Amino acid sequence: MRELVIVISDLHLPSDLEPLEHGVPWAAHCGAWPGIEHVARFAPSAALSGGWRGWVARWLDLQEYADYPAASVAAATAEVSGGTACWLATPLHLIEGLTRVHVDWGSVLRLSSEERERLAAGFKETFRGSGFDLTGLESGEFLLTAPPLRQVRTVEPARLLQLPMADALASGEGAGALRRLGTEIEMWLHAHSVNHERARRGERPVSALWIWGGGAPPAPRASPRASPATVFASEAYTRGLCRLAGLESRPAAQISAMSGAGARRTLCVLEVVEALQRQGAMSFPEALAELDRRVIAPAVAALRQRRIDSLVLLANDRRWMLRALDGLKFWRRGRAGLEALA
Repeated sequence: MRELVIVISDLHLPSDLEPLEHGVPWAAHCGAWPGIEHVARFAPSAALSGGWRGWVARWLDLQEYADYPAASVAAATAEVSGGTACWLATPLHLIEGLTRVHVDWGSVLRLSSEERERLAAGFKETFRGSGFDLTGLESGEFLLTAPPLRQVRTVEPARLLQLPMADALASGEGAGALRRLGTEIEMWLHAHSVNHERARRGERPVSALWIWGGGAPPAPRASPRASPATVFASEAYTRGLCRLAGLESRPAAQISAMSGAGARRTLCVLEVVEALQRQGAMSFPEALAELDRRVIAPAVAALRQRRIDSLVLLANDRRWMLRALDGLKFWRRGRAGLEALA
């Protein structure tokens, strides 16, 4: 069985499918994603109640980590001492409106290694003695280590379009410390030289670090064993899973040269935010279309040519599993655009 699993890790659609941006309705963006639309039309689908991360952990034969928070697994890629809590700190650009602060599809940022190093060094100096520390991750985010905090509920940044910002803030018994830290970080970032340089380049400044997905660092496996899968991912959680399994993770961009045909099991974790930033001034529909053109449509073609046996797509808390013969079920009606993934 040659199986290719593609995850669009940060695609979480608003439940009501309101206008996407600038008043343009969703229907106007139909037809731009032929690979996605083909999979959604012909493949049986199922809801992922726990999201894509637990499913991928089990697929990689890492069941013991399937229920771990995202930051706990991502911490495997950094040197973290015991007795601390780990959180992901994602650079975020906040948009100030007349009555509230909000985000759009381009608000989640990925920083260069040089920017991460400068911000991590500055954080260490500015917040010395606070008990918090910041480490840059190759995913373009940060790992925040902190004293243990009890019962904190957070929302991952990819889901911020699904609910009001006020409802997405950290909550629970230990949330006060994180919210105070977040406010102090916003003030620190406001005048930081990294943001001045981003503004000169025409890039969005970093308004905040969105802190989420916290938990204790994972215990290493007693005897790491490599999964038989080939993995293409830059996303922090998936890279952590690979480190725990003793498995190499290649950059997600390298998947463009293949479609899973040369390996028995292949996993590719894509991020719309990565495509948005890599291609410069690109809209969300254009970034998703670029991922479709570069990865998903070629994967569908490989399935039709029997170079792979099955294709699995995870997006928007759903799973589609497609085999070659499913494409013969022409009686299945398709839905255009992102409505296919709703």
